[in-house]
Amino acid sequence: MRKRRIRTVITGVVLLVLVLTGGSALALYKFNPSLLSNALHRGAQKHQQGSQNTGSQMMGMNNQPVTTINNLNRISVVGSTAFIVDGHGRTISADANPYGVAITPTGMSATTPGSLKPGDIVVTNFGATNTGTTLVRFPAGKGPGMLFNTTGNPGTKGPAFEAFNAATGSDWVANFSANNVQVFKSDGTLKATITNPLFKMPWAMTSNHGMHNAMDGSISSFFTTNTGDGTIDRIDVISSGNGTTFRVFQIGQLTQIMGGTKINAMWVSSLQIGGKHYSDVLLALDLANNRVAAYPNSTTLNTTMARSTSKGITVFQGKPLNTPVGLTVNPLNGDLLVVNGNDNNLVELNLAQGKAVGTRLLDNVPVDAQSGNGSALFGVAAAADAMGNLEVFFTDDNMNTLNVLSM
Repeated sequence: MRKRRIRTVITGVVLLVLVLTGGSALALYKFNPSLLSNALHRGAQKHQQGSQNTGSQMMGMNNQPVTTINNLNRISVVGSTAFIVDGHGRTISADANPYGVAITPTGMSATTPGSLKPGDIVVTNFGATNTGTTLVRFPAGKGPGMLFNTTGNPGTKGPAFEAFNAATGSDWVANFSANNVQVFKSDGTLKATITNPLFKMPWAMTSNHGMHNAMDGSISSFFTTNTGDGTIDRIDVISSGNGTTFRVFQIGQLTQIMGGTKINAMWVSSLQIGGKHYSDVLLALDLANNRVAAYPNSTTLNTTMARSTSKGITVFQGKPLNTPVGLTVNPLNGDLLVVNGNDNNLVELNLAQGKAVGTRLLDNVPVDAQSGNGSALFGVAAAADAMGNLEVFFTDDNMNTLNVLSM
């Protein structure tokens, strides 16, 4: 009888612990539905891994690096962009809504204390009402996030996307609400603010990696797009004895959407499309038509005051694109990686073959196609990990985090 009473007491204690633990978890998820949704998503991915990724296991056994998104199954949070560390080492809250993500290029070096190093990641905080003011640095691609632009200025307002100048280490940022483009030094201090009548709520930002334009003597160019009118601009950087000047040319215009045309873009040195080879190519996402457009010879395209309305050439169109909003190049095989705004999917496109070769769900919160509620994705960047495997960093503005898809 005594043993039976002891067993009864032990059983009661265990049941009480289980009830309390379960209640705590349910309470946590109740106050953070996004956390519950993503926890379920991660669990489903883990459950499916064994049956869905035999190829990944085989590649691992053969010590071959994973080069496509098809064999990446782990989503991890790198760090928050809403709670970051300021220049004094204190945790502060920021107006988050992370959009752009850029990886500091290899070969870039700076001697100024606190400067960016190769492999650091910088994320733009667009802000809940398009008026964010912070850029967040993740040293070596790891959290916690740190305030990059430690000296605030009124020109940093609604930073959307960004691109590095590998030669100087500067970070070029398109400010949507301030209607300008800003250049930050590698230590986070402001170097220049560029304004121009062609700017109408700048959005995308990408570099031509120092390609020269003999037509106007530019030593490099950056490209931005404009949400207000769907136009695409090239910003030529011209250096002289009197300093640096910037000339802006409109080189294209894509289909406009009511409420703003958020055209993202990136530059590649060469591209194989079907049986044709193109050089100096600007790729732009025509989200109104679920299309990827290409502008070959983009560095020298239209060096005049005329406003080009070219729609470029189509290199891919249709499913699985679903309002494409962000893009990058897979550094291991040259494929194009695109994130969709209307289904939170990551898509891998082989443009040479003109076909999709992979799709991965990054956030399973349902997206309302009319309002955009639930849409999590904008920024995406890819790299190789220490073992040579592909890893894809992306911003999730449902969670206000920088995440990574990896092995």
